[in-house]
Amino acid sequence: APLTFFSVCVGPFQVASSLVRKFERFPPAILRALGQAAVGLSISDIENGISDKDLEASIPALGEVRGWNAEQSSTIINKLLRSGYQILDGQSLAKLGSLVAGLNSSTLRSLSPEVILEAIKLPEFVQ
Repeated sequence: APLTFFSVCVGPFQVASSLVRKFERFPPAILRALGQAAVGLSISDIENGISDKDLEASIPALGEVRGWNAEQSSTIINKLLRSGYQILDGQSLAKLGSLVAGLNSSTLRSLSPEVILEAIKLPEFVQ
């Protein structure tokens, strides 16, 4: 298991970054396949390597990734919202998974209490 040895020596983030560097574009199939290694996406990768349509299609996979930094999650969320994604109900909020950390305070304040209450009752949101 050389990747495991490499992971221990160099660290998971560097491994993720080196895996991600092998791609220029990130369609949903690649984002799903990257799994946790998607944390290696740079801000430039997010802004330029993922189309709006592909980003929205990849939200379930990206929302399962743990360890996004604040800039990554807010870049993903802002790009998503700019492209027309709307948080209309608890389901669309819960679907963001770990990416909810990227929601800014004004977006959070604009959500109705019902949306937030519905989301926190969903098992996928609690995780």
